[in-house]
Order: sequence, then C-alpha cells, then structure tokens
Amino acid sequence: MQGKSPKVSVIVVNFNGKSYLEACLRSIVSQGYPDFEVILVDNNSSDGSVGYVRQRFPDVLIVENAKNLGYAAGINSGIGRASGVYFAVLNHDTEVRKDWLAPMVRFLEANPNAAAVTPKSLLYRQRERVGVMGLNVHVTGLGFVRALNRRDVGLSTAPFSVAAVSGSSFLVRREVVEKMGGLDEHNFMYYDDVDMSWLIRLMGYELYCVPVSVVYHEYTLKMSSQKLFWLEYGRWSALLSYLKPTTLILLLPMLALTEALVMGFCLRHGLSFLRAKIRASVAVLRHSGKIAGRRRKAQRLRKLSDWQLLKRLETGYQLNQVLHILR
Repeated sequence: MQGKSPKVSVIVVNFNGKSYLEACLRSIVSQGYPDFEVILVDNNSSDGSVGYVRQRFPDVLIVENAKNLGYAAGINSGIGRASGVYFAVLNHDTEVRKDWLAPMVRFLEANPNAAAVTPKSLLYRQRERVGVMGLNVHVTGLGFVRALNRRDVGLSTAPFSVAAVSGSSFLVRREVVEKMGGLDEHNFMYYDDVDMSWLIRLMGYELYCVPVSVVYHEYTLKMSSQKLFWLEYGRWSALLSYLKPTTLILLLPMLALTEALVMGFCLRHGLSFLRAKIRASVAVLRHSGKIAGRRRKAQRLRKLSDWQLLKRLETGYQLNQVLHILR
C-alpha cells in the first residue's frame, strides 16, 4: 500500500464468549496495521463479557444489544458505529496472527473488483490443521468448507478465488456493504456468510481467500437440529431470492437430489432433525413476503445472469464432509 493506510473497523460479535475474549481481543490490538478500531458487539451476554472487556480493554468500543440479534444483525449494529473504509469481521472464539489484517487490506487495495476476502483459518486447538480456506457452494445452495482438516504444510500462500467467504473472519469493503443495505438480517446465524457471498457475486464482484492472513478458530464440523433449521431456511431463502423461477425449474433434478440427501440425513438422525427440516420449509412459506422483498433488492443490484453466477459454483457434493456429519 502506498501513502496512508485505509482505516479498518474490526467488528467482533460476541454472545457469552467471555472465556475467549482475552485471547481474541489481545491478538487484535497487537496487530501491526497502522490504522484500525476495534468494536465489540455484545448480543445480550449473561456471562459478564461486557464488564470484563470494559475493564481489560478500555479502548475497545462496545455496542450492547438488548437481545441476541444473531450474527448478521449483530454485525450490522457494529457497522452502525464503524468509521473504517473496510470492515473486518470476527467470531468471538477466534485468535489472529499479528499480520492477519495487513495482507487482506493490501489485496483489496490492489484488486478493486474484489469485494471481500477471507483468511486461512486454522483449528484453534489443532493449529497445524486447516479449519477453512473459504467455502465451496453447491448450485443447490449447500455450503462446504474448503481444505477441512488438511495439514498446514506445503499449502500455497497465493490468493485464490472462492465461492464464498467464511463468516468466522472476513474483510469487506464498506462501499459494497452500503450498496447491499447492510448484511441481510433474514439469516439469524450459520448461513449468513453464504447468503452475503451469493449477493456479492450477483453484484459482479469477486471473492478471494488470502492464505498468508491467518486466524485460529474454535471450529468442529458437526450438526444440531437447530443448526439444520437455520441452514435449510437460509439455503431456500437464498435460492428463492437470487435465482429466477426458470432457473429453479431447470435445477429441479439437482434440487430433488439435495432434498433427498437432506431428508435422508434427517431420518437417520431422528425426529428432532426431521421437525427442524419441516419447520424450515414452513418458515420459508411464512416469510414469503420478506423473501420477495429480498428478491426485488437482488434484481436491482444484479450484474450477473443466473448462469454466470452458477458456473462459479459446484455441481458435485463434498462427500467426505457429508459422511463425517453422518457418522
């Protein structure tokens, strides 16, 4: 970067994550980057997180929400107080290397058509193994983590294009978020990163992973019935918001196969998962008006056709991750 470094607002969304905050915030404030602010968004924690941060990190700006707004809405409440030209978003259960921020900023400064980047994420408790290096997205909306559990040895450090950034850590341009009207609060949690990435891609921008930027994240590939609900609700909301009806009709065979896989998973794991899948379908119908509004916004922002978007996505399933969850 030449001249003055652009200001970055680092936004950490927290809900009852006090035990992680010392390592997380200490690693952020130790960054070598010359111009950034740190904003902690607390989603009504009951574990004393806010008082702890006020005492230990008095320079951190705290946004206290009166209830748990979820991840996307939490980020938006932080954005409302942010003054940076870039927003760097982090989960509370992360720790970053000292050079985490600067490489991502340099990349975006050098590549104006890239809207957002995500770092290489290593597992918090197995730091020699990869948690995620961006996401792969199937044409039916399923999201898969890239390079899960690979040893962090001999991997390329060159930036590469990804279908979606990881919500645990990403850097995004303020101007792009403002064009989007903020992150879509339709997604309470889990699918927010894929949803945001779909819309950014539809707007004609690129997404990348910058592997020289490293974050450690407390991540385990597992599924609960509540997580399944939010993933399925987010997936179908995105499909109905971003793809045209004719495209969905042409995708029917693949959509049917994905539905069969999801239903098979639910039947294998019990009634709570089956109920979650049904509740997600009912919620999509109940919020059809909101989804129609999302669709109108997406059409206003659209720069790519459906097929230009879909050709960047996957047609195959990452069966290793499917089988891991099925165990």
